[in-house]
Amino acid sequence: MPKTDVVGHDIAYFECGEGYEIKCDIEKLAAHCNSNPYCHGFNTNGLLKSCTSGCDVGCCYDVTQNADLYIRKGFLPPDDWLNDINNGRILYANPEPHFCFLPEIANGYLGTVAMSASLFQSGLFNGKCGNIGKARLPSPIGGSIITGQLIASGLHFEKALFTRRYQFDDQNGSIVEHRVYISQTLKSVMVLEFSLISSTSKFVTFSYLSTFDPLNQTHNPEIKCTGGGGIEIDVEFTLNSNLSTSSMYVYEGILLSRDDRNRYVYVTICTEQPNESIQTLTVSSSSSSIQFISTLASSIDFGPDPIDQGTVTLEAIDRFDEALSKRNDLFNEHVQAWKKLWKSGIDIEPMENQPFVLPKIVFDTDQDGENDTIITTFSRALDIAQHVNSSMYYLLSSSRDDWPYGISPGGLASQSYSGLMFFDMDWYMMPALLPFYPSRAANILRYRYNSLDESNKIARIFGYNGSMFAWTASYLGRPEGCCNGKGGWELCIEQHITGDVAVAVQMYYYATKDNLWLENIGWPLLRDIAIFWSSRVTKTNNMTYSIEKVMPVDEWCDNVQTKCGDIGINNAIQTNAVAIVSLQLAKQVGDMFKFDVDPEWEIIAKKIKINFNYTTQTHIQWDNASLKPSPKNYVCPEDVLYLTYPMNFNVTSKIIRNDAETFIPITCQENAGMTAPIHTIVWLMLNETLKAEREFNRSLQACTYGEFHVRNEVDIHADIIGGHGFNTHFLTGDGGFIQSIMMGYVGLRYDEKSLLFNPLLGVLTPATKSIRLRNILIRGSYPIDFTIDQYSIHLICSHSYENILCITDDHNIQWNITSNELTLNFQDIHFPIRIDLCI
Repeated sequence: MPKTDVVGHDIAYFECGEGYEIKCDIEKLAAHCNSNPYCHGFNTNGLLKSCTSGCDVGCCYDVTQNADLYIRKGFLPPDDWLNDINNGRILYANPEPHFCFLPEIANGYLGTVAMSASLFQSGLFNGKCGNIGKARLPSPIGGSIITGQLIASGLHFEKALFTRRYQFDDQNGSIVEHRVYISQTLKSVMVLEFSLISSTSKFVTFSYLSTFDPLNQTHNPEIKCTGGGGIEIDVEFTLNSNLSTSSMYVYEGILLSRDDRNRYVYVTICTEQPNESIQTLTVSSSSSSIQFISTLASSIDFGPDPIDQGTVTLEAIDRFDEALSKRNDLFNEHVQAWKKLWKSGIDIEPMENQPFVLPKIVFDTDQDGENDTIITTFSRALDIAQHVNSSMYYLLSSSRDDWPYGISPGGLASQSYSGLMFFDMDWYMMPALLPFYPSRAANILRYRYNSLDESNKIARIFGYNGSMFAWTASYLGRPEGCCNGKGGWELCIEQHITGDVAVAVQMYYYATKDNLWLENIGWPLLRDIAIFWSSRVTKTNNMTYSIEKVMPVDEWCDNVQTKCGDIGINNAIQTNAVAIVSLQLAKQVGDMFKFDVDPEWEIIAKKIKINFNYTTQTHIQWDNASLKPSPKNYVCPEDVLYLTYPMNFNVTSKIIRNDAETFIPITCQENAGMTAPIHTIVWLMLNETLKAEREFNRSLQACTYGEFHVRNEVDIHADIIGGHGFNTHFLTGDGGFIQSIMMGYVGLRYDEKSLLFNPLLGVLTPATKSIRLRNILIRGSYPIDFTIDQYSIHLICSHSYENILCITDDHNIQWNITSNELTLNFQDIHFPIRIDLCI
């Protein structure tokens, strides 16, 4: 148990509850917490936590009871937020967490961490191969009110809005709301607003500290959130005084480094925000709000070809003029667009005896005659519902269906992972979006398709054919490193990424059955990937082919990183498996459309070596891999169990169990965001409900910091073995968590036939009465709601889609799906069940 939280504050620890001699008494816990200056919350297991900076490891890993949110007197949520807070639609904080754990505000094109100084455009990178990273821009919506007391901060999922409320020490108790959003409808538009929401006075004057400083860019504390230091300037800006007016400031920027094609890259920001550090503002009760609108355009808006600064600037001005013409409608249109997105999602319904929120408990812990403590007890179901909504919100914020530049593990708004694309996008984020938002999933694969030219270049540099995708990819698939095809470590030899893309193509096609997409997007990807693998294998004898000198998914590689990273190992299990799927799928699709198919693809696929111990019926990680389970030997992050999920490759129930019991106990604990969702799904497949719930709890809370559920890749506490660096806003963990519910507890899958459900009957997420998948799109087009509870399933569609879709059970009994809810009790239906067009 760590003695400090993630930024070094002491954790108050009180031993009580199950397994201890002392029973947990909430009033004693509250008094104990009140005596500790860093304690703002605790749970009934007796593990106190500093919510100002994140959970302690006990809270994050061992969440098995209701979580009690303790709030000091005077820090209660605003009354008009309570209903949404109590239903998981707003995340609330006071005091705010560490700035590294403030939420992302983004729309898939532009993104920023709330109120921060940094802004990012998806696809905009600085530098060339060998030194490349997401280009940092100054944010015109960053800053804070510096007079008045911050009394509430809220992330509003349904509106994609972050708000702060400040109370002023005047006779009127005035409250000013400060809010920011990035428009979902006009993708380049950023809005900063202030309004007076409570006062008997006609106006309130306050000071606002803006971090927007494009000419000097002296504000950049967020770089600490990814382990950096100092000030980072990627774009040099000047004020265009000829084009600027009294109500529009035009800042023209040029990236300090040319890109790999030796072209200059330009950025222009148009804003109403003056370049003044401290501004005195006055809000009036007679006007709706003070509003500052900003827009952005850059060279990449025009594609990969060179473009001049003037053209970029005119585009930014046109966007600014359009935003001004819609000033009064901007927020409503933004909210309506998000409302449309939220038609889809996951609903968690709590058990009747465990509602989302229980009655408040009030205490006078210091016995001075005045109540000083209010405790609101949230059920586990609400905790799950909040995490479902936050994870989906972060995935939606970093994606669009009209901007195909990929999603980094750190999302759009942070500098984590230098903004580069990994296989996390294809295997963690894309499958989480796919059932609800197939157009966004397609856009992820459009990024891979647009990367084919660059990936062909990479393959040729290495001496291979076809397309070899960069392990860490930037604009249009350009590699971050290993530019000359020499050297080791993951940038050069973690080549499973190429097969991972093929598996993602398979997932998308199985979900949508979109033949036009498969012919025009899927086939070129599969063809070039198959050509790569056929040139990458080595024929070891007449019986087998090997794939040698690669970095496996398990980057710890027997804990001999220098050997594995510099030289590589042979026949990594997951690498070989995705290579086989790539070759087989390419042949199937090529034959389907009567394209030219190399007959060697099928031959090679049948002979690629899959390491397997036939005595123990267990997969082997790579040639000569030794398994010596001990505190010093770990699999990290995951490896063999990917064959079970998402691949369903060469597995039986017996093999799945043997692999799980062999590898899960020696999987690293630091990276719960990636490993725990896979383990949850696997244990549920094996009817191991307690083990599944333990892993689900880790997926829910581990490496999640602060009230806004910002994930970090690894557990930062010093007593957790492994890395401890900041890589915040870890969307990989969000995608994994969504999959642990959808593919784990609800049992959703896709195969070559259709969508199917095969849940573990009667087992739901903790404290949950039912789970509903809203508006999932069958074949990417036909919406239904699917609900599962402890005894039955329920299906319904709108009038427009009646009798188009049917459900068929494993005994080939069929029911039509209509606008009247269809309820099927478990005893009347045989699983797995399939949902597809009626025959």
